[in-house]
Amino acid sequence: MIYLTQGILFGFYASVMPGPFQAFILSQIVRDGWKKALPLALIPLVTDGPIMLAFVFLLSMFPVWLISLLRIAGGLYILFLAWDAFKSSIGTVGILSARTDEESSPSAIVKGLLLNFLNPNVYIFWATIGVPTILDGWQKSPLHGISFGLGFYLTMVPVTMGWIYLLGTIGNLNPKIRARIGKFIVLMLIFFGMMMIYSGISDWISSSPIMKPVFLLSRSFF
Repeated sequence: MIYLTQGILFGFYASVMPGPFQAFILSQIVRDGWKKALPLALIPLVTDGPIMLAFVFLLSMFPVWLISLLRIAGGLYILFLAWDAFKSSIGTVGILSARTDEESSPSAIVKGLLLNFLNPNVYIFWATIGVPTILDGWQKSPLHGISFGLGFYLTMVPVTMGWIYLLGTIGNLNPKIRARIGKFIVLMLIFFGMMMIYSGISDWISSSPIMKPVFLLSRSFF
């Protein structure tokens, strides 16, 4: 259940936090209307798959203690995301406030695919958070690992479609509602970030060839 919950949280975060992909979609809403922009929400289903599988293949060959260090790095990155979400919640960064320059070529779908393939945030997320979490869950049960990905995409795509419709029909979200959503995201990100750091440190200490003897020796004294 915890892996599904994490997937839902990060799927929601990925869909509403400002970034180059969200700014691109916003520009398409302004130019072509929400109906033509709606299919753009499906782009991550195409671009994220190869990236995710590549990191699954690479990280599955790494020793457990190195994956644990990546989980610690992922936890720190989650705390950074919490800080970014906090700035958004107090209005220093408006959700979906950025806008990209409109270009005449090529099609919106092709531009969106290229943009997301070149988006460093996608690689950082799957390398430090997504894939390590999937592999950790997979060790417990394949269902745990799969549930993270399902929760992520089954949340991100509908929520992205939802705000495309909202922005295309009734304008931006009410600032008070936006602030409350932002604060909720901050609290959840802090919780999962700290949990991921704790889990990574625990696994690293128990599996590292350097730290494991120290861990076993310390246990013998207590």
